Amino acid sequence: MRDKADDIHLRYPGNLSRIWRFFRLSQAGENRRALRHEQALILSDMVILFIGLGIGSCLLFTFGFREQFDRSTAFLCGLIVTLYTALGATSWRWRRDQEDSAFINAAFWILIMLAFAWGAYTNLMALRARPDQHGIIIGLIMGLLSSSMLGVPIGAALAFYIPTTLFCSCAILIDLQPMQGVAIVSFLGFVAFVFVGLVYMNKLLLDRSLGRLHLERQHETLHIFLREYEEVSTDWTWETDAGGRLRNVSAGMWLLLIDEKTKDLEGRSFAELNLVNAPGEERSLGSLLADHTAFRDLIVLAPDEARPRRISLTGHPSHDRDGLFNGFRGIGSDITEKWEAQQRIQYLATHDDLTGLLNRRAFVESVSEICVAGEPFALLLIDLDDFKRVNDDLGHAIGDSLLRIISQRLRGALGPNDFGGRLGGDEFAVLLSGATEATALSVSNELNILLHEAYRVNDMSLEPSASIGVTLFPEHGDGPDLLIRRADLALYQAKERKNVCVMFNEWMETEYLGRMRLSLELSTALDSHQIFLQYQPVRDTITGAVVSAEALVRWQHPTRGVLSPGQFIAIAETNDLIEELGAFVLYAACLEAMTWREPIPVAVNLSPRQLHSGRFVPVLRACIRDTGIQPERLILEVTETVFLAASAGTVSQLDAIRRMGVRIVLDDFGTGYSSLTYLRGFDVDGIKIDASFIRDLPQSRKVGAIVRTIARLASDMNVYVVAEGVESNDQLEWLRDNDIPFIQGFMLGRPGSAAQIDAMLSEPMKRHA
Repeated sequence: MRDKADDIHLRYPGNLSRIWRFFRLSQAGENRRALRHEQALILSDMVILFIGLGIGSCLLFTFGFREQFDRSTAFLCGLIVTLYTALGATSWRWRRDQEDSAFINAAFWILIMLAFAWGAYTNLMALRARPDQHGIIIGLIMGLLSSSMLGVPIGAALAFYIPTTLFCSCAILIDLQPMQGVAIVSFLGFVAFVFVGLVYMNKLLLDRSLGRLHLERQHETLHIFLREYEEVSTDWTWETDAGGRLRNVSAGMWLLLIDEKTKDLEGRSFAELNLVNAPGEERSLGSLLADHTAFRDLIVLAPDEARPRRISLTGHPSHDRDGLFNGFRGIGSDITEKWEAQQRIQYLATHDDLTGLLNRRAFVESVSEICVAGEPFALLLIDLDDFKRVNDDLGHAIGDSLLRIISQRLRGALGPNDFGGRLGGDEFAVLLSGATEATALSVSNELNILLHEAYRVNDMSLEPSASIGVTLFPEHGDGPDLLIRRADLALYQAKERKNVCVMFNEWMETEYLGRMRLSLELSTALDSHQIFLQYQPVRDTITGAVVSAEALVRWQHPTRGVLSPGQFIAIAETNDLIEELGAFVLYAACLEAMTWREPIPVAVNLSPRQLHSGRFVPVLRACIRDTGIQPERLILEVTETVFLAASAGTVSQLDAIRRMGVRIVLDDFGTGYSSLTYLRGFDVDGIKIDASFIRDLPQSRKVGAIVRTIARLASDMNVYVVAEGVESNDQLEWLRDNDIPFIQGFMLGRPGSAAQIDAMLSEPMKRHA
């Protein structure tokens, strides 16, 4: 409502119709009650002047016409005085009861009656007046019209103005004739002037009232905001007098600084509150106050039994109208929680939240600083063995507990100048200041023993172990990046054996760079037709006939010659090339097998990563369709690593493969720690006994018992058995005597081309001696 009224006031200051709309709008909404009270207050003040002028004018007018005084004039004069008296009584009653609307409404009707009484009295005297008394009549008329401008609100003013104007116009235009035309025009102009003045006077009063109400509302809103702000915020206002004594102490300041010794802060100085500057502040609060110097965000510490409170103070000197200093005004804020949060953020920026050790960035920066200083040290890179299995089998909560235990043990083993960090996951790093090679290896071995100690969690006993790679500064590098990379190479060698420490050697980097070169070259080997297959026959133990052939992938390297799978399959798995390579081998083996004169099965090795990707079954189905090979001619050989982290998706793929008619054979059987578990949990069509068992035959009776047990178990499960690595006649005879049906080894046929396998199929069956 205020905005609409201001808009009219600013844009149409001279338009009476707009002003009238302004009057109506200002009386509506939230302004109505407050404005009624304001108008009643102004009207009550005006009534005193209005009554004085009215009664005075009535008595003087009656005295001027005392010769014409009679009962009618006496009645009208008494009526006017009575009405003025009633108006005064109404005003007095309002001051007592504060009923705004009742007062304004009563005044409205009294003013109407006064206007009619004055109109009758004026016209009666005008009819009786002598020509020399016309001036008195006109003066009275002018006074009556002018007094209308004292009326508030505008309705009350018009209640007196309109009847008075009508009656007075009759007196001028009818009763006091003849009059000159100029006088009549002047009178009508005065009437218009009084009306405009009445309107603008009311508008100015209304503007003032609205402005004051708006200002009060702003002050009230600001007060509410300040009160709510102090209730929910740590900020508060403070002020001192010229002597430095606190005054008008806010609730926030009182609650923060009050204690048993300072029951009341009012009238005390800051010096009595035992505030001390926070570290880093140059000037004290006392000196700034004494010098009347403005300050901003000065941090002081307030005593507290539990913890010191950090307070930020901002203050400005205040002066009176004569320029004399009369104290300080300012804002204070309890920034303890904010400061602690910032400290926490800074801590987390450099430390690992779980273990409390330095994080990777902070650790590398610290190592870099020591490298710049040129001080010798040893860098240990520590990786927990089989930590993924702890997370997967026991849950991440147990894994996190293990990481905390490891970090505690590391901190306890470090010297005063050493430090450790968590680089990520289960990888830690330690810097041993001033360590030599002997010292580094000695500490590393001690750490291996320490970290391997069992600990209990949730009624379980865990025995963690760690592999450690070690580098020395400056022997193995001049910066943190190179030292960490070479320690990682040493760690790679340590992970091969687990729970050992390995010092970096240059050959490790040479081997690593060779693997990197092979990795880059392998990505183009398929397109360059450098990958090809060889086949090794599997023979019947009794007849010596070739019953199947295993496809073995080879890489015809441009400079290094023919590379076996052990030299590049791991690289392919690391660089996500195994699926492309596996698909090539699968297609090539099926196509070449289709050219053989006898439809013997062909076996293809399947990498765990091919199954874990979830894309192998569609590739297999497309291969069977595109090559036309019968599914029963295809054998997929998998190792136990496929089952180590077998998911529901892996199991469903294996089931889908067998439903196609493709056979699955468990390769390298017996090398894992739970081979029998896999036979119980997964359906396979055959098993291949690892060559490490066959190598000890027939000398080892224990191995012989194991092989016979495997054969009987396989027979009971309707699973065929292949013995790998047959290299001697003694081994062959033993396997034949113990009913091992199928054999494979170099003495029975070295890997050869598809054409060589085809040629073997045309040879007459012969029993190997």
